[in-house]
Amino acid sequence: MPLPEHDLTGLPDIDAIIAQGIEAGGHRGMFLTGKLEGQVGTFALTPQIVDVVDVPVIAAGGVGDARGIVAALALGAAGVQIGTAYLFCPEAKISALHRAALRDARDDATALTNLMSGRPARGIVNRLMRDLGSISEAAPEFPLATGALAPLRAAAEARGSGDFSPFWAGQAAGLGRSLPPSELTGLLSAEALALMRSLADAAPVVPLDSGRPIEKGPRCGGPE
Repeated sequence: MPLPEHDLTGLPDIDAIIAQGIEAGGHRGMFLTGKLEGQVGTFALTPQIVDVVDVPVIAAGGVGDARGIVAALALGAAGVQIGTAYLFCPEAKISALHRAALRDARDDATALTNLMSGRPARGIVNRLMRDLGSISEAAPEFPLATGALAPLRAAAEARGSGDFSPFWAGQAAGLGRSLPPSELTGLLSAEALALMRSLADAAPVVPLDSGRPIEKGPRCGGPE
């Protein structure tokens, strides 16, 4: 198997595997190694896992709109896990500071850091991460870093500052839309279906190992 983190085929009672790429917000789902430089992006990771397991694979990380959904399905994913996009929903239980940071986020707004909890997690860059570096050997081990940072965080937030707050977000935060969750889910579904239809109606693709075009028909799990 090309990637040891997903050597799970021999374990019982696994109904699905979530393929979390390096783009994902929040804590990294990495347990066999602490080396961040070897972590793989969602759209490189997903098809490699799909090829070696017999259960559904759910792509997570960097999926923020219909284009990401369709791309993940095209790579063999059975579905996607979307997190950051739903933090924009009015019902999301995040602070006003976190919400403001999300509104201003662009593609370079986040970084992986161990300063907030002691484990690598992706969040919006703040003063703490800029001053100490996003990854520091001085950070207390998980979960002790959270408590060590708590007094600074509380004092800063009382002044309306997020300098020491963990504002978790993925790299696709810039794609977020402020909509109720039911409306956002329906819109993502409709846009993904429309995109799959447009791709299905496009010119046939010629595979690299074949001299003939792919038959017209369903693609990416979409309609004919």
